[in-house]
Amino acid sequence: MNVRTTDRYAVLRVAAQYVARFRGALFVLKLSGALSEDPAARSALAEQIRLITDFGIRVLVVHGAGSEIDRECARRGIPVHKIGGRRVTTPTVLEVVRASYRAINQDWVGALAARGLPVVGVSGEEGALLRARPRPRGPMDGSEGEAVSWGAVGDLEAVDVARFKHWLGQGLLTVLAPLTQGPSGETLNCNADTAAAVLAASLKASKLVFLLNVPGLLRSPGDRTTVIPYADLADLAAFEASGMIQDGMIVKTRALESALSAGVESVHLVSGTDPDALVREVFTHEGSGTMIVSRRREGAP
Repeated sequence: MNVRTTDRYAVLRVAAQYVARFRGALFVLKLSGALSEDPAARSALAEQIRLITDFGIRVLVVHGAGSEIDRECARRGIPVHKIGGRRVTTPTVLEVVRASYRAINQDWVGALAARGLPVVGVSGEEGALLRARPRPRGPMDGSEGEAVSWGAVGDLEAVDVARFKHWLGQGLLTVLAPLTQGPSGETLNCNADTAAAVLAASLKASKLVFLLNVPGLLRSPGDRTTVIPYADLADLAAFEASGMIQDGMIVKTRALESALSAGVESVHLVSGTDPDALVREVFTHEGSGTMIVSRRREGAP
């Protein structure tokens, strides 16, 4: 943060504005599965999460497991089939998904608990925390493409809001693996980005933050220096039409659009590997990644 002033407390004064604004607010953090691969990155991110909770911000974590699932499927010789960033989940793949989520959930619970945070790790299938219907055979998200048999994939229908509010009221930081329970008690796989957006909307979160292995939404994919700092839904539509948003980012785009439309104030795309990116995004004017709002404010860049 560049503050050109002789006021030695300028940084604190700026941060204090955000601390006062967000004290008591709920942030839903979606952690990329790739972040679990690096213990140092996981440790640094856990420390940042501890810091923002120290300032009275309530946090709910949803984590992915995509990289671990891909790696384990490759090890077992199981084909990986994704369409538009969504995983086709056969019974064999579902076994890998459940095991991968269980391991990663334990990793994050351990990292956060090691920093003195009261934390509970859960899976959305437990006690029907997340309830879903099986995704029917058909094209991706209503497109007119070839029909797909998605397997054990669920489309979220309901969230047990009362239980999440209970944990939040108890001061517990919940770490959620986004598996879901189907209508017959079966386990269904759910995209973690989608689950995080539904939870943010259901729990009336102030912010939904996607922690990534890139610094934000990039104007030139692969070029980390081209971060777009601020955008709204109209901008996203133009980016997608231009081909700039592709593959897994399409799923994130649909998720953040739904969260903003449901009343979440802002969505942020932030580096999960930069050791202070989350804190800078939350507590400084400049931020560190990409802030996305429903409609651009007058005078905004």
